[in-house]
Amino acid sequence: MTTQTVTQISAAARGKWPVILQMLRIDVPENGRHGPCPKCGGKDRFRLDDLDGRGTWICSQCGNGDGLDLVKLMTGYGVRKAAQEVAQVLNVQELPVKPARQKAPKRDMSLTVAALMKESHTGESPYLNGKGFAGYPASLTGSVQHISGKDFPAGSLLLPLTTNAGAVTGAQLIAPTGEKSILPGSTMKGAFVALSPLPSEPPVQVVITEGYATALTVSQLTAGCVVAAISAGNLPNVAQSLRARWPEVKIIIAGDNDFQDGGENPGRSFAERAAKAVGGWMTLPPGEIKADWNDFHREHGITRAREAFRNGLVLCGEGRTQLPHGFRLTQEYLWYEKQVQRNGETEIQNVKICNPLRVTAITCDADGGNFGRLLEWEDTWGERRRWAMPMEMLSGSGEELRRVLLVNGLSYISTTGEARARLMEYISLCKPERRVTCVSRTGWHGQVYVLQDEVSGEGAEGVILQTTSVQGRDFRVSGTTEEWREHVSRYCTGNSRVAFAAPLLRLVGMDGGGYHLKGESTDGKTTTMKAATSVCGGPDYWQTWRATGNALEGCASRRNDAAMMLDEIREVDGREAGNIAYMLANGQGKGRAGTDGELRTRKQWRLLFFSTGELSLTEHAAKAGERTFAGMEVRMIQIPSDSGKFGVFEELHGFDSGKALAEHLEWATSSYYGSPFREWLKALTADLNGLTAQAKSLMKEYTAALTPKDAGNQVGRAVNRFALVAMAGELATRLGITGWPEGEALRATRVCLNAWLKDRGHTANQEDIAALEQVRSFFTANQYSRFADWHDERNRPGNMVGWRRVEKGSTAQGTEAVTTFYVMPSGWKEICRGFDPRKVARLCADRGYLLPSTDGKLQTTIRPPEMNPRRLYVFNSEVPG
Repeated sequence: MTTQTVTQISAAARGKWPVILQMLRIDVPENGRHGPCPKCGGKDRFRLDDLDGRGTWICSQCGNGDGLDLVKLMTGYGVRKAAQEVAQVLNVQELPVKPARQKAPKRDMSLTVAALMKESHTGESPYLNGKGFAGYPASLTGSVQHISGKDFPAGSLLLPLTTNAGAVTGAQLIAPTGEKSILPGSTMKGAFVALSPLPSEPPVQVVITEGYATALTVSQLTAGCVVAAISAGNLPNVAQSLRARWPEVKIIIAGDNDFQDGGENPGRSFAERAAKAVGGWMTLPPGEIKADWNDFHREHGITRAREAFRNGLVLCGEGRTQLPHGFRLTQEYLWYEKQVQRNGETEIQNVKICNPLRVTAITCDADGGNFGRLLEWEDTWGERRRWAMPMEMLSGSGEELRRVLLVNGLSYISTTGEARARLMEYISLCKPERRVTCVSRTGWHGQVYVLQDEVSGEGAEGVILQTTSVQGRDFRVSGTTEEWREHVSRYCTGNSRVAFAAPLLRLVGMDGGGYHLKGESTDGKTTTMKAATSVCGGPDYWQTWRATGNALEGCASRRNDAAMMLDEIREVDGREAGNIAYMLANGQGKGRAGTDGELRTRKQWRLLFFSTGELSLTEHAAKAGERTFAGMEVRMIQIPSDSGKFGVFEELHGFDSGKALAEHLEWATSSYYGSPFREWLKALTADLNGLTAQAKSLMKEYTAALTPKDAGNQVGRAVNRFALVAMAGELATRLGITGWPEGEALRATRVCLNAWLKDRGHTANQEDIAALEQVRSFFTANQYSRFADWHDERNRPGNMVGWRRVEKGSTAQGTEAVTTFYVMPSGWKEICRGFDPRKVARLCADRGYLLPSTDGKLQTTIRPPEMNPRRLYVFNSEVPG
């Protein structure tokens, strides 16, 4: 049934509600008269106004509404099912239309109440005296008030109704005999009687009661701001109104216990509904007795009432978690009510389990696996903590579960075996309504970016990081982005752009990799790394290379789609350095087998790492007898740190020396950090598609601008990494994060690229240069020992690879000896060991060392001395180095 249909049924029922209610067996007093409430049974609480023929009604206990609301209240149905019931009645017969009671012109109730207050006086209320508040100063009416055929004598209690904004909407009158009524024309929904004006700042807590005397009592039982909703039905309205005013304040519903043996308990029902609506707490007078908190106080005294109020607090919570049978969650502890048979009777023993621990959501990953529970609690300092706990934590004794909770501030967990077992039972059997998608690592997941303590992007509230422990905050924040710009960013010369670039890898479709800053000691390399670190987090964000590969795997997983900082490469064994660099760049950890022999899921990541050291990776590995391959050059770009001016710094920005600038940055990066990265993520996720398109466009533009002429594939791939850094810096600048002038990131990146190319010495692929150097080195070292003399038949080495022929020939300098080398295919393979012989031959031909045959082939048919014709490689005298 659509909303449109519900509206149509309500319209069709207008003017017919007295008959409709009669046919639905809902007995109500005659129109306009006070009488018994068909729901709560109050003898004189209910009145059917039927304003405008809408079936309007009011009950001092159940609230108010229209005819459809009354059907919903009596049947327990939702709006659609209740409307269907009314529709069936309407279809049975054509109901007579009863003239509707016309709505009186709306009065300004603030003026009406103000007039009553003006003629009122302060004195003792007989009603409050009977409730235990003798001598309490109250506003009393100065004249008789006639309401609905009843007289409220002078001296009746006058209680103005106000909204959370302070507007007066009406009043409640309470006669000396205790009879109550709302002033005609009052708007009661969401309005309340406040014991004192609402404070401008959020109070410690807000407590909402039904009646005024109960509110006065509760103000003696607990701290905070106390208001009376006047009726049970108005509790949810008042709670939501105050939640709108103070989104973070703690709200307690101090409801009435309307216990009826075998019957409903409307006081509990409305209190629970109100608490759930605002994620608040509820407390009722204990026991199977009909009582409010004033009744309980007068019966048991203030000390027992305070204890009962505190012990009865139950968190209802916005998550709407159904607790397992027998468990009770109060403000102080989680309990299990254990039933014990004693002398033929059932007794309840309360088993104390732990401090309040809430299960607020069920978690699972996007593939429907890795189920868990979202747990929330308050730590020792009262700060809210939460943890997405994998369900596998419940598979054993629960020792690790308890350890994690205790380490993270849950102050108390019982040491008894039964309580420990009940804790795991409680977590596994709780049934929260909320569902959350869990992920196993930080970084991008669809359209959202996940950090340990925050998720950015559309749908962020439905995603959470789930791990077997509460992960620390790697991405810490200190100070504002504006302070970071003032004290850190303005002094940077390009290297910190790495941190902005990392989250863009996925967006532009690039793999991870690294940048290694190499140079002399004390030239500012570590300071540069700390400046880059300050974008993402504090001093504990970076670490040294001094760690095992396994440890760095875990760190890399926590830096997924972010930057990883590693200081001083010499602190790791040179035999390990290359493997670790490959692992970080390739984004995948080692494969490991589980206890059953099956392959466990590998750790995976996608990141940019920034490294420093006095040696390059190649030099460090070579010292340990290891060789690095050319592909590593692209994965971990080696950039000289010396700018040729002040160590790593190009400018001193007003400081006297590079040392003074470095000392300033040491202080600044430990004081202002983290906020730029979060602002960057918020900007990216706010317009992900638009900024992704911009990033790809800038990447294409900067790659073309930075690529040298005749660059090899490896240089081209390295240029892509430099272009990524430039693009990220410029994009962050356009978004107002860096404070740099436009074009600065591109300029600084070009400086780094040129330094890398100069240090490299060429733009060709590194394997090609290495192969040519190997060939030339062989010819230089072995031209007399491994090559037979073409003209001397006695010079035939046993390990010869070819022939050396020296003849007179013409050169640019005139006539002189010209050397030609003839290499056998088998010898050529030896010379090119480790490389592709055909590819190396082509490289030599391109360089002019190898002389192709007249048909363009790399080998030429020649008759060597004392042999038949055969195909040989022919090299000129330029090949020896």
